[in-house]
Amino acid sequence: MKGKDFMQERINNAQNKLTTTDFNVLNYLMANKQKIQKQSIHEIAEEAFTSSASIVRLAKKLGFSGFSEMKYYVKSELEDNSEEFKSSISLLEQDIQDTLNLISEQNLQPICKQIKNAKRIFCYGTDWGEKNAAGYLTRNFLACNIFMHQFPSITEFLWTLDQIEENDLVIILSFSGNNEDLKRLIPLLKVKNVPIFSITPLSGNFLSSEATYRLYYKATQLDITKTKQTEYNFYSSLNVLIDFLFRYYHDNYFLE
Repeated sequence: MKGKDFMQERINNAQNKLTTTDFNVLNYLMANKQKIQKQSIHEIAEEAFTSSASIVRLAKKLGFSGFSEMKYYVKSELEDNSEEFKSSISLLEQDIQDTLNLISEQNLQPICKQIKNAKRIFCYGTDWGEKNAAGYLTRNFLACNIFMHQFPSITEFLWTLDQIEENDLVIILSFSGNNEDLKRLIPLLKVKNVPIFSITPLSGNFLSSEATYRLYYKATQLDITKTKQTEYNFYSSLNVLIDFLFRYYHDNYFLE
């Protein structure tokens, strides 16, 4: 669920926790849906007469992982209410731009420091597209002398679980972030205090909510056939995110 009904449901569920300031911010967001898509959290805070920290707290009261996820759902309401036809090319362009916007709102320094300082890095993609992206991530970081161990499947991941320690880093790429393997695996990693870095589309999902670090990308599915329950997931924007992360690391941590 996304868009208007989703936002309203979250607001209703959190109503007893919301302050007058929270409602003022929500009023600003809902009255300026188009405008806020081009604004940073600091600009929104200034115009809503509050602080960036207050907006982040509001997002978490509503059950979002942070400001970026809340902003995405406000944008989804705009898209849901628009019947304008968009070509698959324009959707691709929008996905890439939205992904770049999401990255620009994230602090990449803690993630990169963890990558630089981890004793070992383990990487796991949950499905075909994510496995390819994990391979792309692993290959890129070799250029910076960062060596990642990529698991081919959940079976090999579980084989190695007893050997993974809290000074390691686990990177997990997943389209849904909600599959049963992850729901079994993540608690086992958290018990061992292993840092988890999730890469998922921007949505409310189990993996990103439990991760130590998280990055999001935008991926729009296309209706290619009329066959029900058929998904066509595309990974161009995921690869853009991975390339951006690598270049940021290269510029700020490898060349320092």
